[in-house]
Amino acid sequence: MKHIPRSVGVGVGAAAFSAIAGIGLLIWHHHTSQTTAAMMVCQTIATDPNPPLNVRSSPIVASDNVIGKLKNGTLLTVIDENQGWLRISTPATGWVYKQYTVTSCILPTEAQASGATPTLTANDEGSRTLTAATEHYQNGNLTAAIGMAKMVTPSSSAYQAAQTAIGQWQRDWQRAESQFYSAQRALRDGRWQDTVSLVKDFPDNRFWKTKLTPIVRQAIQAQAQKSSSSVETRSKH
Repeated sequence: MKHIPRSVGVGVGAAAFSAIAGIGLLIWHHHTSQTTAAMMVCQTIATDPNPPLNVRSSPIVASDNVIGKLKNGTLLTVIDENQGWLRISTPATGWVYKQYTVTSCILPTEAQASGATPTLTANDEGSRTLTAATEHYQNGNLTAAIGMAKMVTPSSSAYQAAQTAIGQWQRDWQRAESQFYSAQRALRDGRWQDTVSLVKDFPDNRFWKTKLTPIVRQAIQAQAQKSSSSVETRSKH
């Protein structure tokens, strides 16, 4: 059984890592009020770190109330919320733990201009879904990113890009993780230039770049201190 809290059941571095440009009209949140929901097109998907996601008959953790299981990436229709739980109507009727889902909402330009309820074509929805998936990837949630990218249907013009992105994200994530730990080891061993050199070919992922930045900054500061000490030593002689 998945563990859910019982209370619920019951400088140079800065230049190298400048922030990636905003995604535009995506608005991310974990709580959507009825007013906001009326203005936006929202999608909620299952992103359980230990899939599948349990669907329960009531918003509590009990051994006898699991009525269904959902794969990660499954699109959910949310109709209610109660103390950390979401009530869904499709693809099953029941309750799921909110922490094991991700919700993204899009405010289309058309809706902002006219106030009309937006309608999305398959192509528009696919492109926006891929944009949402990309933001999850950049924020460090690889599971949610891949799950959402898989929701782009073959009929969408974004389908091929989504399939390509899934493979690229997995490769870049592994490479970023490996290089991050290499940078940590290099800093610990006093190989400061090796740490700084990793910046050049580091994968384009905001989450891992944010983690790497302070390590690179420490390496740069250590290099500067060593250089300053060497100058002082030579001046004494």
